[in-house]
Amino acid sequence: MQVLPTALSITVSFISAVTLLGGPSEVYLFGTMYCYKAITAIIASFVTALVFMPKFREMNFTSTYELIYMAIVLYAPALALSQTTGLNIWLCVVSIGVVCTFYSSVGGIKAVIWTDVLQSVVIIIGLLAAIIQGLIAVDGFKRAFSIASNGGRIEFDNISFDPRTRHTVWAMLIGGSLNYLGTYGFNQTLVQRYLCIRSTRGAKQALLINAIGTALVILCSSLIGVIIYAYYVDCDPYTANKIESIDQIFPYFVMEVLGDKKGLPGVFLTCIFSGSLSTISSGLNSLAAVLIEDVYKGLMGRKLTDQRQGLMSKIFSVILGSLVILLTFVVSYLGPIVNATISLFGVLEGPIMGIFILGLFFPQANRRGGLIGFFASLVLLLWIFLGAQITKNQMANVSLPLLTANCTSNTNDTMGEFVLNWTTTLTTSTRMKIDPLIGLYSVSYLWYTPIAVGTVILVGMIVSYITHPLKPHEIDPKLIIP
Repeated sequence: MQVLPTALSITVSFISAVTLLGGPSEVYLFGTMYCYKAITAIIASFVTALVFMPKFREMNFTSTYELIYMAIVLYAPALALSQTTGLNIWLCVVSIGVVCTFYSSVGGIKAVIWTDVLQSVVIIIGLLAAIIQGLIAVDGFKRAFSIASNGGRIEFDNISFDPRTRHTVWAMLIGGSLNYLGTYGFNQTLVQRYLCIRSTRGAKQALLINAIGTALVILCSSLIGVIIYAYYVDCDPYTANKIESIDQIFPYFVMEVLGDKKGLPGVFLTCIFSGSLSTISSGLNSLAAVLIEDVYKGLMGRKLTDQRQGLMSKIFSVILGSLVILLTFVVSYLGPIVNATISLFGVLEGPIMGIFILGLFFPQANRRGGLIGFFASLVLLLWIFLGAQITKNQMANVSLPLLTANCTSNTNDTMGEFVLNWTTTLTTSTRMKIDPLIGLYSVSYLWYTPIAVGTVILVGMIVSYITHPLKPHEIDPKLIIP
C-alpha cells in the first residue's frame, strides 16, 4: 500500500465517534485543557515512528483489549442517530453493529484502508460544516471565545500536581502521551498498517502524516466544543433534560443550527458514522487476523488453505461483531465516552504496553517478572476503575458551571443558580458517607496508563531479580531496544 492512504487509514482508525462526539462535550463541560491531546498525539507518533515501529516490523505480536474499545465506538454513533432521528438507541446500536460487521467480514485489509480514505474525506467535510455554521450562529470566532472565556472554558495553564484534577498540563502530556503511545505503538490494527507499507521509511512517513491529521481533528472538535458552549451559554440542554447524555450535545446542536439546511444534518451523521465504521471495521479485521494467525494456526497448529482462511476470517468477524454489540450495552453505563475510552485503555492497554516496555528496555526482566507484573498491574487498575464506577456518586462534580436560566421550558433563574451551586451542596451533605479510598478512586483517568505501565515495570523487575535475572548471553539482541 502507498503511504498517504495508509496514513489516512491510521488517522481515521482511531479518530472515531469517541473523538467526534466526546471531544466537543469534554470541552463543553471541562474546558480547553483537552486541546493538549493534540500535542500528545504528535509526541506519541514521533516516538512510535523513531523507536518502536522499526522494531515491531520485525516482530509479530497481538492485542485484544480492542474489543471493548470497539463497543464504545459503536455506542457513540448510536447516540447521534438516536438524537437526530428519535429512534430507540438500542435499535440504533444493533443496526449499526450488523451493518459494520457485514462489510468488515466481506473485505480484506486493503478494502478497509481504501474505505477509511473515503471516510476521512467525509469526516473533514462534516467537521468544517459544523464549524462554519456554528460560528455563524454565535456571531463569529471572537465572540465565541469571549463567551467561553467568561464561562471558564478557556484554560491552558492548569499546572496542579494533584493527580485527582481531571485535566492538568502534566496529566495531559504524560498520561495522554502514554495513552496514545499504547495506541500507536502496541495495537494490532496499526501493525497491519505497518506491514502493508513496503519500507520502514514509508511506515514512518505514514505515522508522521497521521500525527498532523489527528491533531487537526482534535483541535477542530475542541473548537466545536467552544462554539457549542457559546451557543448554549444560558440554556444547557443536558441540565434542562432535553438530551439524555452529555455526549448528545453535539448532535443536538447540529439539529438546531443545521436542521433547516437541506443535506447538512445528513453530512453530520455521515461524519459520525464514518468515524465509527472505520474504527470498528479496522478492529474486526485485525482481531480476526490475530485469531487465525496466533490462535488457530499458532497455538492449535492448524494449517489452512487461502480459501479456507478467507472463510475463517469472515466467521471470526461475525462472531467478534456480535460480541461488540453485546458489550455496548455494558458501555452505556460508564459515563462520558472520552472518560470511558481512556479509562478502559489504561486498564487493559496499560498492562500490555507495560510488559512490552519491560521486555524491550529491561534486559534483566524474565518471564516470571513479566507475567506477575502484568497481572499485578491489571488487578490494581481494575480495582481503581471499578472503585471509581461504584463510588462515582460520592465524588464531587468537577464539571464547570452550567446554566438553564434562559431556557424556553419551565426552568427559571432559581434553577440556574441551583446548577451553579449543586457541587458544593452535594459534597457537604455527603461528606460523612464517602468511601475511605475515595482519594484513590478519584485519580484522573489520564493517570491510569502511567500507573499501569509503572506497576508492570516495578513489580516485574523486583520479581525478576528475586527469581533469576536474565544474563546477556540468554537474551536475543534483536528483541532489545536499543
